[in-house]
Amino acid sequence: MNIFDDLLLNILVLTIPIVLTHIVWLDRPGTLDSYDKYGKVVITIICSLAAIFCMTHPFFKSIGDHFDLHIIPVLIAFLYSGIRSGLFVSGVILAYAYIMNGPSFFWIVTLLAILVPFILAFIALSNWKHITPKVMFPTLLAFVSALATFCITLLYRVGSFIQVDHTFLFYGLLYCLVHLLTMWLLTNLISRIRDNVKTRQEIQRSEKLNVLSELAASVAHEIRNPMTVARGFMQILSQSQVPEEKKQVYTAMVIEEIDRAQSIITDYLSFAKPEAEKLEQLDISSLSPMLSNLLDPYAAARGVDLQIHMENSLFIQGNLDKMMQCLVNLTKNGIEAMPTGGPLRIIAFKKGAQIILKIMDTGVGMTAEQINRLGTPFYSTTNKSTGLSMMVSYRIIRTFGGDIEVASQPDQGTCFTISLPAV
Repeated sequence: MNIFDDLLLNILVLTIPIVLTHIVWLDRPGTLDSYDKYGKVVITIICSLAAIFCMTHPFFKSIGDHFDLHIIPVLIAFLYSGIRSGLFVSGVILAYAYIMNGPSFFWIVTLLAILVPFILAFIALSNWKHITPKVMFPTLLAFVSALATFCITLLYRVGSFIQVDHTFLFYGLLYCLVHLLTMWLLTNLISRIRDNVKTRQEIQRSEKLNVLSELAASVAHEIRNPMTVARGFMQILSQSQVPEEKKQVYTAMVIEEIDRAQSIITDYLSFAKPEAEKLEQLDISSLSPMLSNLLDPYAAARGVDLQIHMENSLFIQGNLDKMMQCLVNLTKNGIEAMPTGGPLRIIAFKKGAQIILKIMDTGVGMTAEQINRLGTPFYSTTNKSTGLSMMVSYRIIRTFGGDIEVASQPDQGTCFTISLPAV
């Protein structure tokens, strides 16, 4: 049982660190096909330590020769980290063999002198990384390397007139099979890890491209509508028989449609790059008169009573223009959600380490499904809106380190709660 315990311990020490290194390192951007400089250093150190452990704990000791798995770390270093890494691990094995067992040092040198050129020739000639069965070739290489080691040991025994019995031959065959199965396990795990990482990165890349294409198509569609309307009115204006009063009406409509297209482009650019150029200490309560002056006429025209109540000294780390853009977007949405008018309240207060802003309308409200879709590209509860303003508002608040929560019931109004870290 001690043999199997030592063997399983060797396989565990070989497998766990090498597999974990692949999982952690290859999942980083740009390191899928090969390790970067630091990754090669890590895999070299891990393989060196694994080789030292295998040499310290051989699993076949009862037959006079110590058989261990130190060839596996050498192969892993050569195959997955490069020639320098493999040579370094080989040097570590030689140094440790000399320190640990001086008389057998000559045979370790002989084994490595035969195996290393063979491994290098295999790597140079096989082009194994570009062949579909990436597991078979390293596995066969491990088997052949173990077989070569066993044959050299056998020749040494015959030349030294040491008895070669059935037990020695059985353990030698088992030694080769252990190398084959261990290398198959390692390379199979590494291959699957690489394939999974590659698949996941391809999925992420395709999702990004899909979102980008949908966003571009939506922006083009939203801009085409006002441009088509403006073009139609310009064609009418080009006709000489159009009365003067009609020209003024059509001109106003053309300007309105162009402003609408400009607003869509501005919202898109804000969504694409929402980060404020300069973050500074900002008192939200100072925005109350600006917000009132800007939105009172818009609210009054729709029969909405805009009520703003903010505590004093509500300081956050933010940007004045971006914060105003966010509040205007959310307040306008609230006003437009109240077709029959009514009160719309904006309150702000400090709660612990948070500044809380609530925008509460008494409009048509939203269902749970509509709330979940808020802030997604080009989703709006009204036919006139592009949905970009809501996306921009969400992005701005998150840029400031805050969050937006929405509570709503159909025909009972909506409450937007903005939480921002206080300064």
